[in-house]
Amino acid sequence: MSYRQKTQKGYPAAAVTALLIIGAGFVVWYLGSIWYHSGRTRSIEGIPEPEQHDVTSETISFEKNGWNLQMHYKCAYDIRGLAVHTRTYPLTDDMGDSISPVDIGIAWGLVAEKNKEVGFKWSHGNRKLTCAPLSQEKMKIFGGTVDDYVKNTSNNHLIPADKNVEKELLSIRKGDYIRLRGYLVDVYGESSKDGRIGYWHTSTSREDTDCEVIYVTNVDWIDT
Repeated sequence: MSYRQKTQKGYPAAAVTALLIIGAGFVVWYLGSIWYHSGRTRSIEGIPEPEQHDVTSETISFEKNGWNLQMHYKCAYDIRGLAVHTRTYPLTDDMGDSISPVDIGIAWGLVAEKNKEVGFKWSHGNRKLTCAPLSQEKMKIFGGTVDDYVKNTSNNHLIPADKNVEKELLSIRKGDYIRLRGYLVDVYGESSKDGRIGYWHTSTSREDTDCEVIYVTNVDWIDT
């Protein structure tokens, strides 16, 4: 009787298999990311500036994803605008990622009106909305200055009030005409795991380049 020794997969083959799996996962993630950020580029005229109103100062405390948080209401906030870019953030042990799963760049006024004609190159860095510099020719189409661009756009860190609101925020795509209502808030947090401190301070002005931190209670799509 003869015996055949069972062939075992060596470490090199196992490593190649692992790399292939990782590579396939990356491709799936990359294609999914392209799909998520897909949408349409369009312009909308006549979108007014966001509205904000003073509210009675209030701070609420809560715990989420290992963070002990305090959220301070600054203003009631109502923003209508054209979603020009979106970026989702996976859940990590960072305070921001623990409370805000998505940032949305929103435009109104002159920027929303000229968005398609100008062809703004919107993108998101890490929690920051950016736009490639415009040529002189594009600036003429825009009919404005960098100051006008700043006054008519905002990057928004969105904190959903509940799971239904979160689902709606995650379904927003580039080109959607949306209305978000809620509150501009400052957030302070301390990690229950390692004592790290986190702090988000919201902008309350359309004149600066800081981000708005919005506790979102209502999401609507506006037909045009």
